[in-house]
Amino acid sequence: MDWGDSSQQKIRHRIGTIVAAKGDGRFPELAVVTDAAVVCRNHYVHGSGAQFDYNTNFHAVTFFTDTLEFVFAASDLVDAGWDLNGWSNAPTVMSHPFAAFRINYTLRLAELKALLGA
Repeated sequence: MDWGDSSQQKIRHRIGTIVAAKGDGRFPELAVVTDAAVVCRNHYVHGSGAQFDYNTNFHAVTFFTDTLEFVFAASDLVDAGWDLNGWSNAPTVMSHPFAAFRINYTLRLAELKALLGA
């Protein structure tokens, strides 16, 4: 079994749910983040190559975790009727991890893309 392909397919299906519910690009390039997360996971689980030094750039690893938590939980919530679009446009005091993820996403994506050389 190729864990990368299987994991990426499952994750991309979940991203599709989020994109369909949102539509305005609040979380662009989620697949870039999740694909890099799968490579990171494979590095730690199977000893495969790394895209960058994960220990030196551990903030990126925490971004992977935050992104995967958001993708899986938000897609389940959308399936249950949650208004992702309304939530993503509402003001926040960042008292929930998803709110902090939403506010910091663009900056963290830019940092990751710099590490990936993208």
